[in-house]
Amino acid sequence: MVAPARASELGQALGRAVEEVPGESLGASLDAVVRALVLAVSAEAALLWLRATDREEAMHLLSAEGMPTRDKTRIAVEQLEVATIRSLMALGPHHSIARMLGLRWVGGTWLTGEELVGALAVGSRTDRRPSADELDVLRATGARLAARLAGVDRRDDALRKVTRSIVAEWIEEQPGLSEGPLAALRPRERTVLGLYAEGLGANEIARLLVLSPHTVRTHVKNAFRRLGVHSRDEATELVREHEVGRLV
Repeated sequence: MVAPARASELGQALGRAVEEVPGESLGASLDAVVRALVLAVSAEAALLWLRATDREEAMHLLSAEGMPTRDKTRIAVEQLEVATIRSLMALGPHHSIARMLGLRWVGGTWLTGEELVGALAVGSRTDRRPSADELDVLRATGARLAARLAGVDRRDDALRKVTRSIVAEWIEEQPGLSEGPLAALRPRERTVLGLYAEGLGANEIARLLVLSPHTVRTHVKNAFRRLGVHSRDEATELVREHEVGRLV
């Protein structure tokens, strides 16, 4: 159990993060909230979706914490619907998303005001569970976020743009991706290659980055040429080698 003084400190940090939403960058401000939330509610993973106002069932992943880039990228690509989030919260660890993330417990809350704004889900891979007070913090955070996001542009195109930006950041943040031979790649080529190395196909990458599959294949082809590789396996191995090189 978190000591009362520490819990108060974490709660205050979370409150400050919520007050910064939407800030200059919606994605960055929500990331700050999710990172603070994981600590404040003793969770190991968290995901935050916002609902598109002009596509009422579409839920866009705008922040994820405590999981590999591969997993959160795949969730972002899928662009879940409200019904899928409902089933995640209802089925908990038995849901396919929870199983993919290795979660043994899942909890969540809806971001609601005059309308459904989004959803927050948190999870744990161990036997530890948030206390009743921590679950109250989760619900309160959802309500406060809904109020902060009431005037934000949440049209489908606007949310897609934010999702594209954060996925590109996830890829760029991977160790080694912008160093060594990979530094020879152009930024978009690095982003596409990173997604390709994570196992995504051309159509999935195209849907996420709002490109044509032909353009994605062109970026992959150009990246292969610059790197001197000829297959997905070779490209993936090169990316992984640089990740390992950064760690040793």
